[in-house]
Amino acid sequence: MLAAAAERDGVEVEEVRRALALPSGFLERRGVRVPIATVRRVWCGFTDRAAGPLLALRAARELPMGSLDLLDYLAQTSTTGEEAFEHLTRYLPLLADAGRVWIESDRQRLRVLHASPGGLPSLAELLFGLIVARSRELFGPTCAPRLVQFAHRPSAAVSVYEEVLGAPVRFGGGFDELVFDRDIVRAPIASSDPALRGILVAQAEAALARLGVRGAVERVEPEDDFVAVFRHALSQALDAGDPSLARIGESFGMSARTLQRRLSAARVSHRDLLQELRLERARRALGGAQAKEVSEELGYSSPSAFHRAFKRWTGVTPGALAAAPGAAEPLVVGWGGVQAGDGEPAGAAAAAAGRRP
Repeated sequence: MLAAAAERDGVEVEEVRRALALPSGFLERRGVRVPIATVRRVWCGFTDRAAGPLLALRAARELPMGSLDLLDYLAQTSTTGEEAFEHLTRYLPLLADAGRVWIESDRQRLRVLHASPGGLPSLAELLFGLIVARSRELFGPTCAPRLVQFAHRPSAAVSVYEEVLGAPVRFGGGFDELVFDRDIVRAPIASSDPALRGILVAQAEAALARLGVRGAVERVEPEDDFVAVFRHALSQALDAGDPSLARIGESFGMSARTLQRRLSAARVSHRDLLQELRLERARRALGGAQAKEVSEELGYSSPSAFHRAFKRWTGVTPGALAAAPGAAEPLVVGWGGVQAGDGEPAGAAAAAAGRRP
């Protein structure tokens, strides 16, 4: 699919194949799983030779219906757009290991969310570009999302993204997001065919089972997806120096209180996840760094404050852990009893409650 998209944009696909020393015919194969590292190399080769920026979004507009195989035909035969999106979230692994995709909705909005920490931005753009293009084919050329959000930074002017997608576009959130009016995606699809859709669903389930994909047996709960996305956003916020619920809530487009409720529903807490992240980073950093450097990186007011917090988490001092045999092995700690108190970074208790320090 990527090769077809690039070729439509004028890229010499065979030249890319030779430059990357890939086997003859490799880029034309269908139904073959390709390691994500190879996908990255190939796609970078395409974008380097593309006629202009935003190859992924431009290519998405050019790929005809049917290019996505079962996913396209499931969308065409679905009863509504909402049902088509549900098929997408379940069967996307048949197309690519593109991270996690899930749906959230209320009475007014339907949100398609995508999280792929460390993923290739162009693939996120291709995925959302395809969804927008298919929505226009199913509901008419005026169909457009209310908002598009990408977790990565823009590679061209925002206005160029908005022209292609036909919607306001934001960048730098905790995940990729498409927001549609619920009424639009609840409208009937003219090409709906329940009988044919049933046959296609059976084929898709069998294909998932052959891949050994978890979704073939058990759906991934939205709460599990949300926690994974929250962890990624928390890590980014810690890097920026403000891992409070209020700050993370801004990137999610929700209040700290709403974010707290979502975490509680998943049986986790902001405080515990933050402590876990800090401990994970502390263990990595303690391989050679001084306690002062580690305490500063994790936001502690002094090495002694970090020392006390670390001992409370693990039962040992940073020095004892670093010197212990097998110190690089993962450490399992029960987080339920961790409380804000002596040794917390400045404002940590306020952050745990959803307030800025």
